[in-house]
Amino acid sequence: MSYTLPPNLHMVHRTPKKLREVAPPKVLNCDWLTSPEAWEKEKFSINIVEFIEQTQGLNAYPDMVLIGVLTHQIDVYVECARQMAQKGLVADYNNGVTTGSSLYFSMADKALNRILQIMKELGLTPGHRVGVVRSITPESLAMEAFLAGP
Repeated sequence: MSYTLPPNLHMVHRTPKKLREVAPPKVLNCDWLTSPEAWEKEKFSINIVEFIEQTQGLNAYPDMVLIGVLTHQIDVYVECARQMAQKGLVADYNNGVTTGSSLYFSMADKALNRILQIMKELGLTPGHRVGVVRSITPESLAMEAFLAGP
């Protein structure tokens, strides 16, 4: 019994499956989270560009403005963390008459919200990554190949 496929299925039927090359993910070191003195803007920017290109397989240069803004917002956050470490979370206002939370705390909070928004836009948060192999174990690669279909 002979049958023919409709024209719209020829492309699906004859398209060979492409296997993705698997490279071990680059390990990023974030010492600046615990030690703000270790923060280096340029190194971070270069690492993020390399990470985006490695994980998303895209040229990250069109995103350079967003990466620059992300770096700036993290710089603001780190500076606020430095100031809070030196001066504490409580500040005196009105010549010591009233106390309240440090202005650095609210600035750090706003910078952190902006950082997360930019990271989502760049696909750097776990929930916003597209097409990223999260694991390179044989089981996860076999599952990825299975889900890719014939």
